Amino acid sequence: MIIVTFLSRWTSLGASSLLLLAGCARADEDATNGPATPSGQSNVKTPKFVNRSGSNDDNYEARNAAFEEFAAKQRENNLRGISPPPSQFHFPNVYGEPFHPRPCYVNFYSVNDHYPDYLLCEYDVEVTHYNQSDESGWFGEALAQIRRYGPKKFPPVKWVAVIIKNRAEHKDESTFEQSFKVGAIFKADDVFDAVHNVSELITQVSMDRHPFFFDRTKPDLFPSEQQRWIIVEQHAATNSPVSKKN
Repeated sequence: MIIVTFLSRWTSLGASSLLLLAGCARADEDATNGPATPSGQSNVKTPKFVNRSGSNDDNYEARNAAFEEFAAKQRENNLRGISPPPSQFHFPNVYGEPFHPRPCYVNFYSVNDHYPDYLLCEYDVEVTHYNQSDESGWFGEALAQIRRYGPKKFPPVKWVAVIIKNRAEHKDESTFEQSFKVGAIFKADDVFDAVHNVSELITQVSMDRHPFFFDRTKPDLFPSEQQRWIIVEQHAATNSPVSKKN
């Protein structure tokens, strides 16, 4: 009886874990297909990219609706002046588990409360031989995922900062910073508006080869200070109202 009970519980937990992992990766599949094309706008060019996560999730629509409901509630609270800081927004992220890291080729979103106008998007790849010629495609996949979710899934932002990280180069703390290969900042309105071709946004943006700084002097308890998006700090400094007046 004890053995049967144990096996029953183990099977239940195993099934739940598999469903969770499947649900996580499907976000990439739906995001990379781009937004639904409105009637009469079939000529809108939104690139479609390959789903690299390799799993399915029958509960995607329900989870997507839950994200939208939560985001709407937070926006309502923001109008009332009781919204939590942007960093606590319920982002549509895929989180890893022990022995099961976050899948590559799926965006991970955050906001640094010091720079609330910037949506931070980390797009992990895993390649042994990193080739810069692949970067435009990776940026395209990252932007297509954001566009698929739409602005209601995120706090109000003016800019979208995307960094491509090569997970294969992150061996330990000493190599963490160098694994963040390239970054770029896009106007949020352009990213969310399907009128703008994603590939054109990429060709027009400036690339930063040193977008990230890992400050080892800061404790792990403050990741927003330890893991600094230099690309955002510099952009904010040159685009703030004060700097524009000078």
